Amino acid sequence: MNKYKHIIFDLDDTILDFQDSEEKALIQIITRYELPYNKQIIASYKRINERLWHELEKGLITREQVLTTRFSLFLKEFHIDENGAKVEALYREHLNQGHKTVIHAHELLNALSKQDYKLYIGTNGVGKTQRKRLRDAMLEGYFEQLFISEEMGYEKPNPHFFYYIFDALNISRKEELLMIGDRLTSDIQGAINVGIDCV
Repeated sequence: MNKYKHIIFDLDDTILDFQDSEEKALIQIITRYELPYNKQIIASYKRINERLWHELEKGLITREQVLTTRFSLFLKEFHIDENGAKVEALYREHLNQGHKTVIHAHELLNALSKQDYKLYIGTNGVGKTQRKRLRDAMLEGYFEQLFISEEMGYEKPNPHFFYYIFDALNISRKEELLMIGDRLTSDIQGAINVGIDCV
């Protein structure tokens, strides 16, 4: 008999290849503002973006602040004064199109769905974007429920993100849950914070 009954998957870089989607969306932004597309430019954006997401995970800033300032801060490094929310909306249009899966994602989900596991998505993200990408990847049907931070009001690793899931699924036995994700600071730390197993 399986120990786990409920498996919560992170979405980006666990099921869907976010690096691919992000790169394609970034190319659109970078070329629009006539910046050279090279490793230094990408590194500059990623440094700013990662710092803001870490601050969000620590509860120091809000999701809205991440989304409305990351591009204004990025472009400011190249002496371009632009409204961050405006650039974010453009970026989001392109990001929404990205739905490439990580290798063997379909095979894994198909194998698990044929057993007695109940599968869920637990992601920090924007609801409209995450739902569209999952639907376009034709993976939506594998999951019983999607838990998306924007819709829940809590971000991983905040324990309330997981408590929300426990309540929604009426789960009392935490040993029956497994969290699978790619980020130590959100997926893994979040699971540890509430005492559930994680990979």
